[in-house]
Amino acid sequence: MMIRRYLLSVAATLSVCPAHASDDPTHIAFNVPREAVVMGQDIARTDWPTRLAKPSAEGQFEVLVRKTAAPVVAPGCNSAYLLVRMPASVLTSSHDLATQAAIRQKRIVFDRMLQDYDARRPMRFDVFAGPYGHRAPDGQIVLTGCNLFFEEPTVPPP
Repeated sequence: MMIRRYLLSVAATLSVCPAHASDDPTHIAFNVPREAVVMGQDIARTDWPTRLAKPSAEGQFEVLVRKTAAPVVAPGCNSAYLLVRMPASVLTSSHDLATQAAIRQKRIVFDRMLQDYDARRPMRFDVFAGPYGHRAPDGQIVLTGCNLFFEEPTVPPP
């Protein structure tokens, strides 16, 4: 029953999020200093759960960015951090080569980010708010909560 509920929630999220963030009016890319990012095992030092501190089997992972370092407004977020999530890729069969390639690409993105994080280099975020935000008339992105999503990495054909 829990697995069914999880799959339904994933399907609902995928149905409201565009295939590419660049299609979403809330798409934005920005750089932040390394000190404004928390990822990997360091997430355990915050008030956020560590369930997706490293990529799941579906390629999903989460990174935290200090609200003060991101060019968005999040009045409904009661945390010092915004949660940036890489969307999951769901396999329809074990022979789904395109989805397996997407999952590998997401792990590569995570590994590169972790290298920059460990080396204390500034980090780049290419994100969109999807169903959790909108672009205000003044151009500002306003979130209803704390959530942003990574742009899906480009996957070469299998």
